[in-house]
Amino acid sequence: MMPHNTLLERLLLAAALALACASCAVEGGSSAGQAPGMSHDAPPQNAAARVGLPAPLRPFYDALEEYGDWVLVEPAGWVFRPRVNTVAWRPYQEGHWEPSYSFGWVWVSDDPFGWITDHYGFWFYDDFQGWLWKPYGAWAPSWVAWVQVGDYVGWAPLSPTGTTSAEDPPGGMFTYVPKSSLAQPGANTSSLGVRSIPDDGSPLRPIENTSSYLGVYYNTGPDLSEVLGRASTDQLRMDERDGRVEVPVPARKPALTGQEPSLTLPALTERSRHAWTAANREFVAARPERAGGAPGVTRTPVSPPPPPTYEAPHYKPVTEPADTLKHKSAAPDSLKKHAKHGAKPKPAKPAKPPGESNG
Repeated sequence: MMPHNTLLERLLLAAALALACASCAVEGGSSAGQAPGMSHDAPPQNAAARVGLPAPLRPFYDALEEYGDWVLVEPAGWVFRPRVNTVAWRPYQEGHWEPSYSFGWVWVSDDPFGWITDHYGFWFYDDFQGWLWKPYGAWAPSWVAWVQVGDYVGWAPLSPTGTTSAEDPPGGMFTYVPKSSLAQPGANTSSLGVRSIPDDGSPLRPIENTSSYLGVYYNTGPDLSEVLGRASTDQLRMDERDGRVEVPVPARKPALTGQEPSLTLPALTERSRHAWTAANREFVAARPERAGGAPGVTRTPVSPPPPPTYEAPHYKPVTEPADTLKHKSAAPDSLKKHAKHGAKPKPAKPAKPPGESNG
């Protein structure tokens, strides 16, 4: 029979080995037959991702966990990878643009995770991982760069600071629609790549309408009056001012503020220039006869503009956002529940008959 002390020593050794294995798993070890880094098969890595995020951003981990994986990609750090068709899917495609006088064009996503990813952080494309999202915690109507080619407008996700997207993601970086249909709920169903835009000789022009909310700078997109018309734009301003239309601001305060260097106007300009460079590259590739000097063609694509001087934002509503928020703030994804823009005003109370006193 085995001595009691020897049996006890072996039990203690087995317990110690079990604890050591558990510790290795938490630190990123992989089980047999499992590729390291595949987070939906390795819960300990996701646990490490949550710990690796700054404390104010951890609620995003909890909200997004069921929709994808968190992977470690340098130099971005821990980023979210949605479980989607990596060839057909792209950010800011499934949904529509909602016009707001206070904020410009607000993206309303149909993706179950889009109410977070398309307002609180930045997307970039990786050749191996596909589209990845890095949380920043500060809300914006969208985090995209805008361009215009003739009667078409296009947009593409902005990349996080220090990270750039791969040069040739599936379908290209930019999505285009006719400017006249931008406000239509089904505009995304008729979206095009740059190669499908009719070539009428128009150059590529960046759209630089910037504004800020709580110190966070973003691009408001095409001028509302050019898409909706001046009368409809004025009506939208009055509807927001009088509370007939909800202003799409988030229900909670941002986890990060405009004091972050990555959310300032110079940072927005730098991100936008990277996106405009990609737009110009795609534009040239789609129209090689312009750059190649084909007979009878003298037009050339327009390069991105030089950095602007940092003055007041280009987009300045007549009524400041703070003056229009008379009702409880609503989350940006709740726009579908709001009254549509241009709703009929509430009827006025009937006047009292002549001679009737107030008692």
